[in-house]
Amino acid sequence: MKKVFGMGASIALAVSVLVTGCSKTPEASPSAAASVAPAATVAAATPTPEAQKPVTLKFWGGVPPESGPQDAVDAWNKANPTIKVEYTRYVNDDPGNLKLETALLSNTDAPDIYMNYGDAYMTKRQAAGMAEPLDDLIAKSGFDVEGIIGAANIKKFADGKYYYLPANKNLGAVLFNMKALDAAGEKLPTAWTWDDFSAMATKLNKGAMKGTMLDPALGWFGDTVLQTAKPQDWVIAADGTSNFNSPAMKKGLEMQKSLEDKGVMMKYSEAVAGKITVQNELLTGKAAMMASQIYIIRYIKDIKSFPHDFKVAFAPYPQFTAGSNINPGGGMGDYMSINKNSKNKEASMKFISWYLQEGNMAMVPGGRIPTSKKADPAKIASILIGDAKDLIDEASLKALLAGNYTFPTSYNVPVPTELRAIFKDEMEKYLLGAQPLDKALETMKTRADTTIKGAKK
Repeated sequence: MKKVFGMGASIALAVSVLVTGCSKTPEASPSAAASVAPAATVAAATPTPEAQKPVTLKFWGGVPPESGPQDAVDAWNKANPTIKVEYTRYVNDDPGNLKLETALLSNTDAPDIYMNYGDAYMTKRQAAGMAEPLDDLIAKSGFDVEGIIGAANIKKFADGKYYYLPANKNLGAVLFNMKALDAAGEKLPTAWTWDDFSAMATKLNKGAMKGTMLDPALGWFGDTVLQTAKPQDWVIAADGTSNFNSPAMKKGLEMQKSLEDKGVMMKYSEAVAGKITVQNELLTGKAAMMASQIYIIRYIKDIKSFPHDFKVAFAPYPQFTAGSNINPGGGMGDYMSINKNSKNKEASMKFISWYLQEGNMAMVPGGRIPTSKKADPAKIASILIGDAKDLIDEASLKALLAGNYTFPTSYNVPVPTELRAIFKDEMEKYLLGAQPLDKALETMKTRADTTIKGAKK
């Protein structure tokens, strides 16, 4: 299960984590299209009464169609003439998510299938009755949750049911401009701490090139460092109160402001105003390294939009405690849900079942890793790199893909949207110089504890 808020995605963010990214991207490579196996097993299955009539399913997601979704949909449609799927892209930001939720409540043009990016959105939509419980549909379709994805990687809600199935296994990474790394005489880190990260950013800070950066729409160092200290329900302390006064939260916020004040990274206010993105800052040479996710690969290969002549290398995330291997940019993502108001739920489940076992291989060129245990890691690495060996450091990417990580989860976080808003509000006051750090942490915790207590009444 992915994040309440933080990197990513997207990284979330959220990547994003987790994931925004609105730049034009190239069409998926031929190898990606070829990797999407025909949906023969689905097409050959005896149709249910619902599926006997030709239907059109509306599928909404946050990835540009040319970055994989359209290849997947085209492969499905070719093999399944009675169940046509139409893909619509919505931007994974606040206005875009509001647009999706408005559509889900609409009687016209509502999506049948949609992607959720992060726990907060998934929790909100499940509570609001926007998602169909999937257990009966999973049983009817014969989808093997444990064998294909692993039940431990999917949250069951308070009623004991599934409301989504994850389609993407995110991997967080610190991306390096190798030309800048070599010029500084530094080696690519393979195991490091946040103190090492701060020192490296300072060394890489040269002239117009910042040492590091953050996309403020995707994450903040306070939240990310906290995840590397407490990956399970990181915003909640052991006693059920908020964890916003954690030493790890303090370290992350302090590090961010220090780097900003020293000119090693763009100030938060400027980044917000400029709507900066990871791909633009890295690939135009404005920043030497950044904590992000491997979805950035699709932009690395898009030399038309981002012309550059240097390789990008991948390092694991820094750790709060040396020796840990927590990946705060990673975890399960791209939560596929079915609209509770859909009139084609069984047909929607057929498409989801196929997509999770075969179709989402078309997403690999854009940096999205299938959740299926049966997906071939070597094939994934080959597709990710494609013909861009002169732009992507192969050894570091393969090492990243082979890593054995602990992914942050947030199964038991109450009122995640409200807690995210509180954190962001007090963090911004600190970064903008409106309040000292200790006051920010104190106020953050007090407000969060009151909110948590109110939610339990």
